[in-house]
Amino acid sequence: MSRTTKILGFSVPPIVVREVETLAKEESRTKSELFREMVRVYRRYRQHRDRDEQRWVMNLIEEAKAEEAKSPMNTEDMIAESRRLARYGAAQAKKLGIKPKDVNRLIHEHREGSRQA
Repeated sequence: MSRTTKILGFSVPPIVVREVETLAKEESRTKSELFREMVRVYRRYRQHRDRDEQRWVMNLIEEAKAEEAKSPMNTEDMIAESRRLARYGAAQAKKLGIKPKDVNRLIHEHREGSRQA
């Protein structure tokens, strides 16, 4: 019969070991139970954090739309802003070592990662 669990090994500072052992004793649980609970809690935290980040981005977009509705850009300003953003993007890509041939692959990888999260 095969195991229903796997053994996982990792390193932590001695103080963390003492904290985990103390928590396990206080709660009458095993260290494995605590670890499984920590993973469940972290997963919920991360989902909440991601929702908050999406909400923040959506609010930022709405603010930008409201600002644009109040004070629309003229064509020259839009072209100047587009050029400024292109220069910024090129500088960031250069700093990160991203070549034009990498862009589609990076976008695809990011989208795949977002779907799995």
